[in-house]
Amino acid sequence: MKKKTQRIYAGILAVLVSVAMVGSGLLVFFFQGDEPSYASNATTLTANAEAEYQAQKLRIDAMVKQAKTDPENIPLQTALGNQYYEAAMMARVVAPTEMEGNFSKAVEAYQMVLKTNKDPNIMVDMATSAFYSGNYELAEKTFTEALVIKPDFINGLINYGIFLSQVKQDWAGALTQWQKALPLAQNSSDKEQIEAMINQAQSQLINNQTTNGVSNPTLKNGE
Repeated sequence: MKKKTQRIYAGILAVLVSVAMVGSGLLVFFFQGDEPSYASNATTLTANAEAEYQAQKLRIDAMVKQAKTDPENIPLQTALGNQYYEAAMMARVVAPTEMEGNFSKAVEAYQMVLKTNKDPNIMVDMATSAFYSGNYELAEKTFTEALVIKPDFINGLINYGIFLSQVKQDWAGALTQWQKALPLAQNSSDKEQIEAMINQAQSQLINNQTTNGVSNPTLKNGE
């Protein structure tokens, strides 16, 4: 799976983790058919992931040293931000206490890039990193700026929707973002994932309305 695709699924994973209590059927989205059948294989995969994470940290250390001697090197800062992002994703499994710190470092590197290059891809990467590192104000500001520049950016729409649902509990806003993202999906797997998120947002809105004693409107995809 390519890195940019991983970032979509990282966001999807986050929202599905948060709503997994609603129904165990949602857990199917955690897996893409690559999981081993035996515990021994799982142990081997964990060991490999830990080794890869340590190798990733060494790569980052080398890049940090290079960046100190050439701080205005935009391609290097971009690559460094990407490496910290990938390290954060690895840490989610093998070193959870280091995940937030890696995302924070990714934000720092991306901010250096955005001083001279307002690339919506980098903006969304930074916004997502800020989101997962707890810098919510920066995350929302950057998501919205990126989507002004590129309104049909599927990564931005998906991850901004996740931000709205998880940080602001704005399920209506999240639903709007995911409905915009759905027709942009390039394959059936992406489409199914987004449809699941749309369905969850609609269910959450209905539950909220029921709790508040408000009659439930009919919610349909694309409205």
